Amino acid sequence: IVGLGFFCRSRSHVDESPMGDADEAPQKELVTNLVTNLTLDILQIVKVSQSQHGLRHGDHARYRQYCTRRLARLYKANRMSHGRGRYQKRTLEVSMVDNEAFLLIPLMMSERAWSYAMELKRDAGNEPRKRAHMIRRLKKATVHATELVNLCDQVGSARTALEAEAYSSYIFGCYLSEQERDWDRALAKFMRARKAFEQLARVGGPDQAEVCRERLEELEPSLRYCTYKRGNEGSPVAGSMDEKDMAALKGDGGEGDERLKAVLAEESGRASGAVTTGWRGYDIPIRNGKVRECLANVAVQLAKIESPLIMATDRALAIFDKVFMLYSDARQHLRDDLAEASSGAQSDSTSRLTDLKLADRAIAVMSIEQTIQRNKFLVDSANAKLAGEIRLAKGEKATRPEDIVHLLSATLQSYEELIESGPEVLRGMDGAERIEEELRVECMTAQKMLSSDRAAALGKVHSSAGSHVDAAILFNRSAEHAAGVSGFAATRARVNRIGAIKSGIDTLLADRKGLQSGLEDVSLEGPTSSESCFLMESLDEYKPAVLGKGASKVHIMPIPNRMESLAVRPIVLDVAGDEIVYPTLTHRSAKKGSTLRNLFSWKK
Repeated sequence: IVGLGFFCRSRSHVDESPMGDADEAPQKELVTNLVTNLTLDILQIVKVSQSQHGLRHGDHARYRQYCTRRLARLYKANRMSHGRGRYQKRTLEVSMVDNEAFLLIPLMMSERAWSYAMELKRDAGNEPRKRAHMIRRLKKATVHATELVNLCDQVGSARTALEAEAYSSYIFGCYLSEQERDWDRALAKFMRARKAFEQLARVGGPDQAEVCRERLEELEPSLRYCTYKRGNEGSPVAGSMDEKDMAALKGDGGEGDERLKAVLAEESGRASGAVTTGWRGYDIPIRNGKVRECLANVAVQLAKIESPLIMATDRALAIFDKVFMLYSDARQHLRDDLAEASSGAQSDSTSRLTDLKLADRAIAVMSIEQTIQRNKFLVDSANAKLAGEIRLAKGEKATRPEDIVHLLSATLQSYEELIESGPEVLRGMDGAERIEEELRVECMTAQKMLSSDRAAALGKVHSSAGSHVDAAILFNRSAEHAAGVSGFAATRARVNRIGAIKSGIDTLLADRKGLQSGLEDVSLEGPTSSESCFLMESLDEYKPAVLGKGASKVHIMPIPNRMESLAVRPIVLDVAGDEIVYPTLTHRSAKKGSTLRNLFSWKK
C-alpha cells in the first residue's frame, strides 16, 4: 500500500507537469514588439521605500521583509508564476517587459539582497562565516543590479537608464569595498556613481536633485576610504577594470557624457511635446489624458462667449455651467490619480504626486476665475437692461438694482478666494513672489472697482425706495472707492469706467440737492396760488382735483399739513391762597360726652 501510494504520488506529479505547462502557456506569451521609453524613477522609489519601511530607524530586517512581500505582489500582478508546488525558476526576458512594473522586479530583488547583506554586516562582528555570507548577498545584489541595467538600456528611457547605471555602480562599489581586494575598481565604481548622480541632479527637478544630493553625501566617506586604501596598496591594475572604469578613474567623460546628452535630448523633446496648461505665464504639466480632454473642451466652450449686448443670458449661463462641470470632472480624475498614487499601487514618485497636486490647485483657481467672469457677464447684462440697451424678452422678469448688488457681492467673495488660492499654485517656482504681488494688486484693484459699483447700486436701491439721505451717503462712498481705484488703474477702459461712475454720482447728487431746495421752499402759510385746491378741503363740493389741463398730479391733501392757530389756555397760578383768612368752624364740631352716657343714650 505504501508503495502504491508512492507510485500514485509520483504518477500524479508526472501528470501535473504537462497540465501546469499548459496552464502557464498563456502566461509565457512573449511580446513580439518591444516597448520603449519606459520611465521608472529608480532613485526616488528606493528612497521612499527605505524611509517608509524600516531604514529610517536602521531596521534592515523589516525592509528585507517588505521587499519580499512586494516581490510577491509584483509576480502576481505581472502573472509571473514559478510553477505549482515545486519552485521553477523563470528568467525575466526583455521580450516579456511591457510596463514599468517588470523593471521593479530586479530592483526589489537587488534591494532585498543588499538589505540582507547590511543586516549580516551589523550582526557579523568577527565571525568569518557571516561575513562571507554578507559578501555573497552583496554579489547577488550586483547580479540583479546588472540585470536592471540591461533591461533599462533596451526598453527604458535615457533618464531611466542613467538612474539604473548610477544605482548599479553604487551597489558594485559597496560589494568591492566590502570584499577588500580591488580598491581601484571599487573607487572607479563609486566615481561612476558620483558622476551619474551629478548628471541626474542637473537634468531632474527639485525632488530629483534632493535625492541625488543625499546620495552624493553618502558616497563621500566611501570615496575617501577607497582613495586612502588605494594609495597604500599602489597603482591600479589595468587588467581588473574595463574601459568605463578606467575612464571614470581618470576623470574622462567617455560614455557618461553621451548618456547625459541623450538624457538632455529626451528631456527637451518631452518638454516640447508635453501637454501643459498655462496659468499666469507658467506651464502646469497635465499627465492624465482625460484631464487634458476636459481642459480642451473648456477652451472650446469659452470661445463661444460673446458680448452681453449680443449674446442671450440664458445661453451664456448654459455655457458657463458646462465649463464648471468640465472643471469638476477634471478635478475628479486628478483625485483618482492621487488616490491611486498614494496607495502605492503603481511605481509613482513624489514628483508625480507633486505634479498632480499642482494641477488640482491650478484647475481650482481657474474655476474661481471663470466664476468671476460669469458674474461680470451677468452684471454687464443687468446694467444694459436697466439702461434700456437690451430689450427684455417676452415673459422675462425685469431686472432690479438689488440683483446687481447680490452679483457684485458674490464677485467680491470670489476675489477673496482668488487671493487666498492663487499663490498656492506657484509656490516654490521661480518668480512666484512677483506673480503673487501682481495678483494681489490686481485683485485689490478689482475689489475697489466692484465696491464702487456695489455702493452705487445700493444708492439706486435706496433712492428708488425714497431713502434719499442713505442714497446720498452711498453715492459719496462710491465716489471715494472710484477715486481710490484711479490711482491703480492702468488701462483706458478702466479709467473711462471710473469716469462714468463719477458722472452718474454727480448727476444723482445734483438731483438730491434739487430735492433739498424744493423742501426748503415749502411754506407753512399754505399755497400762494389761487388755482391750487385740495380734495380733503372740499369734500362737500364737487371740484376737480387735477391742477390744469392734462396735469398728472392729483392734489388730495397738503403735505406737510397746514398749521392752524389755536387759542392758548390761560395759565392759573394759585398764589393767593396763603393770604386769605378763613372763618372758624369750631362751633359746628360735636361735643364729647362720657362713655356711660353714650351707652344709655341710644333711646334718645
